[in-house]
Amino acid sequence: MFESSLKKLAFGFSVISTLAACGTQNITELHGKSISSTTLTGSAVEEYRKFVAFEANEMMDWTDASYFAAKALNILQNPEALQPEDYREWNIDERFLAEISTAENRLRMAMHLIGSSDEPKALATAITSFDCWIEQAEEGWQNDHIAACKDAFNGSIRSIEEQIGVKITDAGDAKARFVVYHDLNQPQPVSEDFVLLRSFPSRNWRDLRVHVHVRGHADRSGSEAYNDTLSVSRTLAVVNAILTAWPLEYTLSIEGQGERNPALKTPDGVANIHNRRSEIEVTLVRKA
Repeated sequence: MFESSLKKLAFGFSVISTLAACGTQNITELHGKSISSTTLTGSAVEEYRKFVAFEANEMMDWTDASYFAAKALNILQNPEALQPEDYREWNIDERFLAEISTAENRLRMAMHLIGSSDEPKALATAITSFDCWIEQAEEGWQNDHIAACKDAFNGSIRSIEEQIGVKITDAGDAKARFVVYHDLNQPQPVSEDFVLLRSFPSRNWRDLRVHVHVRGHADRSGSEAYNDTLSVSRTLAVVNAILTAWPLEYTLSIEGQGERNPALKTPDGVANIHNRRSEIEVTLVRKA
């Protein structure tokens, strides 16, 4: 549908005129649409509309403006069509490929994690700025435009991470970390600390593999041997709480660290709630 910059140069005048006419029709139709940006679909279409206007009115790139206008119109008719471009189908210089491939990994995970109840703006911006990045990278010479699309993408991914409490890795995995605390000599986690952890799997986890690692700790108020045993008991209590709270499939591992690796260093024999903790690391991986 779209052409590389070299192919664009090869177009004859009559072909360019035809494309411009088709592009004008798509662009005019998109411009006249009434769009609600309160949904993911509407927010994405609004972002595409801005991009189309820029390409058509400022860059005079009717081919790509027409392509993205048609894509936006299709999304309005079929929200399931809201997908980022496959950069492999674009004629992108090799110097851009590594970063764009990493960005795609991160975007695919973000699309898995954002639920229907979440604010759609960040994900819509992530998808559309990724497409902008690809389009500009194919042209390959407007470094400030490439950087602007890239920066918008990275900013939107950071917003998604903050919004749902995860870090998305370059490999496209997502990692979340929670800490719960324990009363003195007690294995059970303090109940109010468990609220955020309990709500976490309400996110959109379709087609994800989930692994949970629980690492238990103790303060220095007991003997080293006692604290080793207590830290393991704490991991098991947290695991039981997770099993009760999370109605989904996942794998589990535990680790008791006793009084080693304290959050706050204290003399021996000192009780400290910051050291009476369990750390829960959740890793989400997209299935192949």
